[in-house]
Amino acid sequence: MDAAGEGDGGDRRGERARQGRARAVAIALAPRFPTLATGGFAAGWSALSRGLRACAVRELEDRRGFLFLPIAFAAGAALYFGAGHEPLVYGGLVPTLVFGALAILARERPFAFHFFVLLAAISAGFALASLQVQRIAHPVLAKPLQAVEVAGFVEAEERRPRGSRITLKVTGLGRKLDAPPQRVRVTLASSEPPPVGAHVRLRANLAPPPGPAYPGGFDFGRAIWFDGIGATGYALGKVQIVPGPEPPPGLAFAAWLERSREAIAARILATLSGGAGGIAVALVTGLRDGVPESIEESMRISGLSHVLSISGLHMALVAMTVFFLARALLALSPALALRYPIKSWAALPALLAATYYLLLSGAEVPTQRSYVMTLLVLLGVIVGRPALTLRTLAIAALCVMALMPWAILDPGAQMSFAATLALVAAYERFGHLLVPSSGGPRARRWSLWPARYIAALALTSLVAGLATAPFAAFHFQRLAPLSLLANLAAMPVVSTIVMPAGLAGSLLMPFGWDGPAWRVMGWGIDRMIAIAAAVSALPGADRGLAAMPIASLVLMSLALAALCLLRTRLALVAPLLAGCAAWITLTAPRPDLYVDSRARTVAVRGPDGNLALMGTRTARLAERFEVGQWLSAEGARGTEASERLTAVAACDSLGCTLPGPNAARVAYSRDRASLFEDCRRADLVVTPYEPPEDCAATVLYVDAYRQHGGLAAQYLDTKEWELIMARPAGAPRPWQPPAPAAADILRRSASVPATDSTINRPSIPRARGAAAVREADPDNASTPDVDPGADGPDDAVNASEN
Repeated sequence: MDAAGEGDGGDRRGERARQGRARAVAIALAPRFPTLATGGFAAGWSALSRGLRACAVRELEDRRGFLFLPIAFAAGAALYFGAGHEPLVYGGLVPTLVFGALAILARERPFAFHFFVLLAAISAGFALASLQVQRIAHPVLAKPLQAVEVAGFVEAEERRPRGSRITLKVTGLGRKLDAPPQRVRVTLASSEPPPVGAHVRLRANLAPPPGPAYPGGFDFGRAIWFDGIGATGYALGKVQIVPGPEPPPGLAFAAWLERSREAIAARILATLSGGAGGIAVALVTGLRDGVPESIEESMRISGLSHVLSISGLHMALVAMTVFFLARALLALSPALALRYPIKSWAALPALLAATYYLLLSGAEVPTQRSYVMTLLVLLGVIVGRPALTLRTLAIAALCVMALMPWAILDPGAQMSFAATLALVAAYERFGHLLVPSSGGPRARRWSLWPARYIAALALTSLVAGLATAPFAAFHFQRLAPLSLLANLAAMPVVSTIVMPAGLAGSLLMPFGWDGPAWRVMGWGIDRMIAIAAAVSALPGADRGLAAMPIASLVLMSLALAALCLLRTRLALVAPLLAGCAAWITLTAPRPDLYVDSRARTVAVRGPDGNLALMGTRTARLAERFEVGQWLSAEGARGTEASERLTAVAACDSLGCTLPGPNAARVAYSRDRASLFEDCRRADLVVTPYEPPEDCAATVLYVDAYRQHGGLAAQYLDTKEWELIMARPAGAPRPWQPPAPAAADILRRSASVPATDSTINRPSIPRARGAAAVREADPDNASTPDVDPGADGPDDAVNASEN
């Protein structure tokens, strides 16, 4: 007892000494305020300053500074990608070296040292992003090409619900261009694409990669540019397999890997069919072409779409199973078990299995993050140190961003890192409450195991859902409020039946005994599908949100980092940042006009505050991809009825008109002949045709050959329209062609339009709704609206599930 009391006294004395040193450092570093500030305010401000300094000293003593390096690095990369024009290639290296040198000089002063280190990390993120982008820089098709002959090697292929899609490494182009694209993505009408590695020739319509559907929306063209693609389009006719030149390095390995994935998928589909077979293939190989859209949608609504993304759960299960299996086999030999570190040896095959799984699954960014963390954990096992900490996540983030700085722009990567950060921080703080104590009767400990498992599952689902909610709201304008219920019901099935059975099937496949494992896996997947369908059918399961400004996402990200990384009262800055983000979101103005990049569809906010549509035709106008993006930005979920969206417009074969905000009149030109009257009668004319110079109205002229992103406009109180571009004008960035200047798009007129709001033509009076269009031009009204060259929908869906 005396020894114990002495030990406790020693611990208390050590703690008091440490606190005394912290107070002394805080007092020494506290700022000296001017004597003019007197009274209670000065005393309160001084006490607050000393308290903040003491908290900062505590954070530094806990060695938390390293955890903020990935945040600073990501901030620097974000500054590069948000620049208005392309910076100097080596411009970021100079401040990196300067701030690094200042940090070395100030290493005896903790605050100055950490301040300069953070500045050096920001500069390093900027510099490395610039260097990496220049390293992979490749040309982007400047203007659309019609019926051009393309030859190239098939580097990737994917089957889709309608047709298929291939990525070609271009070896020949039928048009002479100064900077031809090196890779193109082409949509095929056939559901059987040529195999990876084949050299093909086809005729296709090509266009630059599509930009955002609206300002602030997801930039599909930028995302696929980082995959090496410089043009997209659709094939005309059949694809021919022809002899080609020497294949590029690595293509043979990619072809072998693709054949392996297809062989595994074929073996699974020989046992399982329907949605269960498609999900099983997605979980094992990463091929998600066979997952029905209805099931994917129900999993998104219920908050279970993360199961389809190969990330931490899948990678950890593969590595853990191989590790314990290898260790058990080595332990069969007493000589090895007693004389050698078989635990460290078992980590090597686990590492090889994780590497193979990374390659087999397609190596998406969340999978790379999981692989790096698994690698660090296994290295920790080899050297005998625990590695599953916030430092592990920080190192993984730095590795991923150093190799691919553009990962910070990927929604899947953002959600993956946010969920992992929140989970690791939560289990570091509250995990001890879920671990049974070593004392007490064994029967009692086992009886509490189900309750602890449910509590751990609930904590995991709640923490991950809250951490990823801001990113889901920003990128996809949706929340899954019932995700906790769905995960509590489905994750026990996934973790105890689906994934173990999938791993067992993969291990048994070389021996021909994988069939039973796939059937067990299919049974578990059917239960998961039933849970997703039941939860998604509940009222309020799918909540739409209006588009969130980028400033709100930045503040919410900082709030999450502060809440997870700070241990002192400095963490109270998190609710302040979150509140500012919510205020910015709630007060952000909404555009009064949307126009797609080819001026085929226009949405106008009417006097009632709702959007109405007009465009090249009325039939199926509301089903266009751009309209879905606009409605999503408005917070609308699901497809709205075409009649409501198109019934307001007064249309004929020459054009349409819609009432805008504050009695403004907006006209859309379907034909060049409509411009004369529209210029006299409307306040704003939206047209894909060159307008007359004496047009009395403001003209929004969209040149489909130069505009590579959607447009929006705001109607100001001064009765003028303010243009908002999805891609800013000026010097182009490597991933986008030059954009036209705002003055070339929105052309203002000094003349005042006539006050008569009626736009009538003697030949064809403007009727209302779809009936008038069918009467005026029945062929045009019934033409199907198909754009197989657009990559936007699939890329948006894939990003939402990572």
